Amino acid sequence: MPEVLKAASREFDDAVYEYEGRRATYGGRFYDEIERIFDVIDRLPDLGPPWLLDGIPEGVRHVPLRAFPYDVVYITDPRVVVVAMRCTHRDPTYWIDRLDEVK
Repeated sequence: MPEVLKAASREFDDAVYEYEGRRATYGGRFYDEIERIFDVIDRLPDLGPPWLLDGIPEGVRHVPLRAFPYDVVYITDPRVVVVAMRCTHRDPTYWIDRLDEVK
């Protein structure tokens, strides 16, 4: 499993809680989809496309979830680290300062 920053882990927990509150099975489905993506990122880190938006540094990748409006945002250098579980309704760059935590 890739390393996950604490802030990204909190976003994950918050999303599971929110979806579980909407319907009993949604939180589990969200959790399962994230686990699947973590497995893919762990095995094939270059699979996620680079994020090519203005203001986002080179080397940041993302994988959109299939069934939920979220992206798993991660880097591969110096190691694979998930920096955000970004709801697609949020500003796409709110998490950039977290890159400073990865050393």
